[in-house]
Amino acid sequence: MQKEVSFHDRLGTAMFLTFIGGFLDAYCVILRGGVFASAQTGNIVFIGVDVATNQWSQLPQKILPIIAFGVGVIIVQIAKRFFNTGGMNVWRLWLLAFQIAVLVIVGFLSTDVSNMLVTPMLSMSMATQLASYSTVNGYPYANTFTTGNYRKLVENTYLYLTTKQKNYQQKAQYFGLIVGSFFVGTISSGLIVKLINVRTAWVAAVMLLVFFGFQLYFTEEVITETKHMQP
Repeated sequence: MQKEVSFHDRLGTAMFLTFIGGFLDAYCVILRGGVFASAQTGNIVFIGVDVATNQWSQLPQKILPIIAFGVGVIIVQIAKRFFNTGGMNVWRLWLLAFQIAVLVIVGFLSTDVSNMLVTPMLSMSMATQLASYSTVNGYPYANTFTTGNYRKLVENTYLYLTTKQKNYQQKAQYFGLIVGSFFVGTISSGLIVKLINVRTAWVAAVMLLVFFGFQLYFTEEVITETKHMQP
């Protein structure tokens, strides 16, 4: 019998979180100083350009998100260690709550508030999302940026067309939907920003709150089943 895919490993979960990744990166670029919350490759490029053009005053705005992103990755490791009750992935709930809280706070901060405060907050929360949900049906993917996902889409599409193997077709479909979700997230953010400005962060918070409910339901389901299996 085929093993049921865990909630955190499902295609729908990957599509939703990648949508959020695109949504929040676009939000940052539009309203929070033109830097990325999660795509640290882009921020490193910005740093290199600033150094080459002697734009030293712009460096902290790009460096702080990179540091905060690293802190977010460490937070995930700490959560796995101290909040992994019985191996039931409860730690993901704590990190989702943290991300939602950050977005609620950010939605209260106007564009007059320094981006050196706001963007690192978002970068830290996005790092927790990326490091908490890293596979879809066992395939590694990224839910906060899309270069690697796009590479896998093209690669698996080519391999399917040349070999006709079904596993390559499935991977191509998965990564096509994931890349599309990221793109739709960026468009959605751009449209909503026009309407409610910085409070767009609250839209992401509400969506993640609903997602939290699903994660809680499936986590509790696993815990209950495990208890029933115990002698």
